[in-house]
Amino acid sequence: MVNRSGVGEADALRSSSRRHNRRFVLKAMAGLPLAAPALSIAPAASAVLLGTEWARAQTAEELIQPAEIRSDNGVLRATLTATADRVKLGDFAFPGLVYNGAYLPPLLRVRVGDTMAITFRNGLPDDPSNLHYHGMAVSPLGNSDNVFIHVHPGQEFDYNIHIPVRDRQGPGLFWYHPHAHGFVAKQILGGMSGGIVVEGSEQLFPILGGLPERFFFFKHVELGEESEIISVNGQLNPHVRIQPGELQFWRIANIGATLFIKFRIEGMPLYVLATDGHPLSRPRKLTEFFLGPGERIDVIAIGPQSGEYAMTTIPFQNSAGRKPSPPQRIAGVISAGAPTATADIEAAVLRHDVQGRRWFDEVRSTPVARGRTLVYSRSPDRQHFMINGRMMDENRVDQTVKLGDTEEWTIINNDQQYHSFHIHQTAFMVTELNGIRQNEDSLRDTFSVPPATDAGPGMLKVVIPFTDPVIVGRFVYHCHAVDHEDKGMMGIIEVVA
Repeated sequence: MVNRSGVGEADALRSSSRRHNRRFVLKAMAGLPLAAPALSIAPAASAVLLGTEWARAQTAEELIQPAEIRSDNGVLRATLTATADRVKLGDFAFPGLVYNGAYLPPLLRVRVGDTMAITFRNGLPDDPSNLHYHGMAVSPLGNSDNVFIHVHPGQEFDYNIHIPVRDRQGPGLFWYHPHAHGFVAKQILGGMSGGIVVEGSEQLFPILGGLPERFFFFKHVELGEESEIISVNGQLNPHVRIQPGELQFWRIANIGATLFIKFRIEGMPLYVLATDGHPLSRPRKLTEFFLGPGERIDVIAIGPQSGEYAMTTIPFQNSAGRKPSPPQRIAGVISAGAPTATADIEAAVLRHDVQGRRWFDEVRSTPVARGRTLVYSRSPDRQHFMINGRMMDENRVDQTVKLGDTEEWTIINNDQQYHSFHIHQTAFMVTELNGIRQNEDSLRDTFSVPPATDAGPGMLKVVIPFTDPVIVGRFVYHCHAVDHEDKGMMGIIEVVA
């Protein structure tokens, strides 16, 4: 069984928050997963699934944090071993696929200029696997972020990923997961995904210095066509403690396989600093959030007045002909302490400009060299998913791009369900969604593409910089609902000097 593992305005705000101790419970995790859709999920006890009342009935635990592996003298050394293991989530136990025996594997912490020396061991019984370093502007060649390497059962592979010292790869929240084509959904659903932090966000936003840092890693288990369980750090409905007026740095990531999630914290806004590891020019106040598979946000939380505040999903139409999932309580925020006026604190947070240069500003001002169009479609039986009428072929290059060019890509979704667009090695700027110009203030590496409706197909338009010399080589772009990727919705791009 898998176990749990383990002095200015900004200074004044940080000083207030330092009175509240950082709480990191470094235990070895117990968790969730599902090894494959065909595998059964066995209740350990009778339970009514899903919904807020069910979530409240679970034993509330304080949100635990992942164990960490940090770089030392410029090198992060780690071994990640993939194995099949039986895991438990609340009242349910089922077969999973995990790294290092934990549903929530180690968080990797590095700095720009570091090297990640990671040995991957495939202890799975049947399937090949590998590692992808999602969102990172690193080389796709050799033993770096090369998704064309397949490590077979009983084999191991030594990755050596150098993190460049340049503006394009800056501080932020990223993640790692398997990327052996045809086996990705099964392995991520089983639990094979974890976080990566490139340190230094406090240099971009000095207000973060000394704040408690908390991670919220969303994963999910499918219980059938109509329902699923969403966990946070491998827990059901955990709670987070905060005091009125306290500032905390929250790092929220959807590291599940196929989950599109819309959620809110009732009565509690958050202040977004970064999307997919790329900073905004200043924090943006939001009360609702939509994260497709692979998407991340960094936010500041301001402790509300004393009380309990529920983090709940918001129903939405993910696919035509399938009714929205009911609301599900996935976590709670418990605020306790003396009443504190928060209006001035909020105003100070919203005035806090990012420090230094942003890659976003370079992308926004660079002329577009050419445009391309990708059309998403599928077969009627949902067994084949295509881009421009073709399924993935590892022996075929679908797009050839000249290093130094910036391009505009239009993604057309002819399917009546959500898809997403993700490209390896570089980020992009969203400019248009369903024909409406977007006022984006940061870059993305993954973005959700709306479904087709009676009014027409869904559409996403992005500007992609192919300007970083480190990305020369072959890599991929795809839908990050990874069951669609496995069934063909992926293409190969080659950047040539």
